[in-house]
Amino acid sequence: MTNAAFKLEDSGFSREQVDALSEFMDGSVATKADIAELSGEIKEVRGELKADIAELSGEIKEVRGELKADIERLDGKITAEIAGLNGRINLIYWMLGVSVAGIVSLVIKAFTAS
Repeated sequence: MTNAAFKLEDSGFSREQVDALSEFMDGSVATKADIAELSGEIKEVRGELKADIAELSGEIKEVRGELKADIERLDGKITAEIAGLNGRINLIYWMLGVSVAGIVSLVIKAFTAS
């Protein structure tokens, strides 16, 4: 029995109460060694988390770079497509203008020829 157990008995606790309290405390209370072990495990987990975070950060930067390159490439393609479409639209405007001018000249000729 420990010194604390004798003090409990001296202050009026029965032997059974002291044993029950001692058994409870053995299973429920963390010792300094338990806390030191847990502290070491926490430090280890923190180190692993820091390494994982650093690795993920590097992967995120890599993916960002790839996405930027893809966006720039697609932007160039879209710009080229728009330029091509603008050229086609201009051609259609000219063709429409020439057609309208031809129709107008035919209408004018039809009314003035009589």
